Amino acid sequence: MSEAAATVSHGHALGAQAWDQLLLQQPEGNLLQSWNWGELQSRFGWTIDRLVVQDGRHGLCSLQRTTTLFPGGAVYYVPRGPAVIESARMLLLDELEHRSRAGGGITLRVEPNDRVGDEWPAFFEGRGFAQGKPVQPEATQLLNIDLEPDALKAAFKPKTRYNLNLAERKGVQVTGSRDVTTFAKLAGDTAKRQGIHLPGAAYYQAALDLFGPRDEVRLYLATHEDDVLAGIMVFRFGKTAYYLFGGSTDLKRELMPNYLLHWRAMLDFRAMGCDTYDWWGIPEEPAPDHPWFGLYRFKTGFGGQTVRYIGLYEHVLRPGPLRLEQRLQQLKARIRAPVPILR
Repeated sequence: MSEAAATVSHGHALGAQAWDQLLLQQPEGNLLQSWNWGELQSRFGWTIDRLVVQDGRHGLCSLQRTTTLFPGGAVYYVPRGPAVIESARMLLLDELEHRSRAGGGITLRVEPNDRVGDEWPAFFEGRGFAQGKPVQPEATQLLNIDLEPDALKAAFKPKTRYNLNLAERKGVQVTGSRDVTTFAKLAGDTAKRQGIHLPGAAYYQAALDLFGPRDEVRLYLATHEDDVLAGIMVFRFGKTAYYLFGGSTDLKRELMPNYLLHWRAMLDFRAMGCDTYDWWGIPEEPAPDHPWFGLYRFKTGFGGQTVRYIGLYEHVLRPGPLRLEQRLQQLKARIRAPVPILR
């Protein structure tokens, strides 16, 4: 197919099922380009523009738009996408720029799901894009869970197996839940300790409402006696399970509840047909004094493969308004709580 013969059109008429089926046919199709992920973001300040190349046969792109504090402006963002064949990339970049300019965009951010070594940077070069600050993790750990449980556990590092067995011996219980209020409190406590921002209960409830009917998300809570110790929220798209959100308290941390939480999730999502568990972010080879070194050691203790992404590329369309928007955001951060993270 030549680029001249390709066409880009709206994909909204496809509907959720057809969109996701086409997306899964692309090697880089993933959760953040899925139909329901767009629906989730649309409830929290984003407008979603779904684009298809050659009626979807050559790829798709979920483009997100949010208004800025700068009057009449907008930020456009493609999370973990687009998912298109290589010969359609330049055409789609042109279309994204056109739509962004037409919609008052001050900047366009594209963050492909492709790994280091892919040719995407060559497509961005010379088209006004420069590497920018990533929104999604730059690296993650992917674990193959398509194994029998005993073989899966045997591949964990000895300390991980020990902590998992300890949680079971000490009577930690893991159950499925819809208690987003409790989970949001756990996540909020963790966010304060780590100096990050996580969504609130309304976001988690919306995720359960949208992804729950097809069993594409599960919320787990770990308890001991009458105490809630930790929780995780894991999504499913295709054959990949994505651990996106979690939280815990300092109470009874010695019981290692998080190990049992993820073990339960791995077994459940394996039973649903998943073969990969995506930890959704690890710091790259942190030093022992790195604030996230403990998180790195926890996730890599389960084994798996470290994957590094090419990162985010940004095309600043209107430099002056963007600089003003950045100053306005800084001022807002000083006088109010931080704005929600982009997803």
